[in-house]
Amino acid sequence: MDIRFDQIKSYSNGKAGLITGLCEQIGVNDVFNQLLTQPAGRPPEIPYGTLAQMMLVNIADDHHPLSRMHDYFEDVDLEAIFGMRVDPAKINDDRFGGFLDLMQNAGCSSILSEIAVRAFKRYGIKLGNVNFDTTSKVMWGQYETPEGVEGVVDISFGYSKQNRPDKKQIKLSMGTTQGICIDGQVLSGNQDDKRFNIDNLDRAALLRERFESAANEFFYIADSAAFTKEFLEKAQRLEVKVITRMPDQIKETKAAIEYAAANLESMSRIEIPTSTKPAVYRIAESSCSYYDTPLKMAVCYSENLESTKRQTIEKRVAKELDALEKLIKRIEKRSFACREDAQLEIEKLQNQEFSKIKYHLIEISMDEISVKRRGRPSKTPGNDIAKTTFDLVIDLKKDIESIENAITKECIFVVVSTEMSMSAEAILREYKTQSAVERKFQFLKSPQFVNALYVDSPKRVEAIGYLMLILMLILSVAEYVVRRELESEKKTIIGPGNVKMSRPSLVAIHGIFFSVVTSTVTIGKVVHRGYNKPLKDNVRTVMRYLGIPEDLFIRGAV
Repeated sequence: MDIRFDQIKSYSNGKAGLITGLCEQIGVNDVFNQLLTQPAGRPPEIPYGTLAQMMLVNIADDHHPLSRMHDYFEDVDLEAIFGMRVDPAKINDDRFGGFLDLMQNAGCSSILSEIAVRAFKRYGIKLGNVNFDTTSKVMWGQYETPEGVEGVVDISFGYSKQNRPDKKQIKLSMGTTQGICIDGQVLSGNQDDKRFNIDNLDRAALLRERFESAANEFFYIADSAAFTKEFLEKAQRLEVKVITRMPDQIKETKAAIEYAAANLESMSRIEIPTSTKPAVYRIAESSCSYYDTPLKMAVCYSENLESTKRQTIEKRVAKELDALEKLIKRIEKRSFACREDAQLEIEKLQNQEFSKIKYHLIEISMDEISVKRRGRPSKTPGNDIAKTTFDLVIDLKKDIESIENAITKECIFVVVSTEMSMSAEAILREYKTQSAVERKFQFLKSPQFVNALYVDSPKRVEAIGYLMLILMLILSVAEYVVRRELESEKKTIIGPGNVKMSRPSLVAIHGIFFSVVTSTVTIGKVVHRGYNKPLKDNVRTVMRYLGIPEDLFIRGAV
């Protein structure tokens, strides 16, 4: 039997199929085709919606530079995954570079917003409170923004949240609701977080209107960088309700922390579920006014932080002890000719070097030392003394009470809301959803998601940044929908590593599609497609929840 193995090809395109299936359900292709296609002129050889999907697939799987996109898609069944015939010879860096330029010109932010609205409508999701935060992404290489070009991010030095102040960067902002990335921006590398939050209030107000969310159901939630006089006043003008952490250095915060530290046992105790063990807090309710803005305060003590903060304080104690021992060693080498000089030195030490000591108790005493003259002892005892010196003796020990008090205060923080009718517990529970943004940032910066931005112009960097946010949007929608449906059906699915999951993460959902393997066999001029083995139950369950047809991986051109 003559077997032509060159007519048989196998593919592992499960992850790519998940991305394209979600794009089709949400209508991502339609958004790009409508906003990028010119009304007059020749239609593109590869539709812009398909180019967008190809870039999203590449970013989510094994990010390649534009010059190597052709290599990546050599191992993808293009016709099945994208539902159309794509000439591999047409896949080149010029085509994708031109696509990125058109995307930036069309308004990346508008594209993201339209896709978000479609995703929420498709899967019946309602807008709730939105958590906003920013992160930085290191950029390698030299970038210059052409003078006079507006609307292009500035790749520059700024405060690095990746601890790389030596490198230029861009910033990414993200807004999440119920763990879903619903909004975001690509920002210049030197963008200040305080300025961002003030400007971002306008976007929040538009977001509320666009998703038709009632004012009493919408809160802008942010970290302490948002807490400024200008931010609070603008939020009042726009009638946007705010929940944010009050910085520790503010007078009202210091007073609240002191009160809580002294009255810890009388504070209410609550638990907030997390992915591991519950987070336990003690809370007290108060209120204050900051530059004429009334605020409801939730003064919170975190029991879970205690072990971490104890280690932090112990390091500070050890550092202070080391510095004190070196100082004391130098002091005790000195001698003073008279009691008055020694006393002046003691007062100086107490008012200066020892005045800032936090974690130790210091006692200073004076030791009077008589030095005898040389030679035979005198018959008169007093005549044997040549001189008298005064040495300082310093006794040092840990101040246990101060150390424990410092640990307690480190575990206390204050969260405020402009909605005065909220309880302290409600304020804290809403604020703790802020961790959803941080988890999405961790995935966004993970090498398995996207390791580098292989483009050489700020314009294209900005466009790829928005593609990353769009990908985060569609994957986080998938995460939300799968979790919602599993909870509704009281079911679990088998995640990577054969782990049963009732709340699989977007990484786990993306990962289970690795098991999808298909093959094509060409007989004559006809291509036949099929699964090498049946789809696993976890894959079929996810596809059913998301509305993705099971024949997506083996279909031909639509």
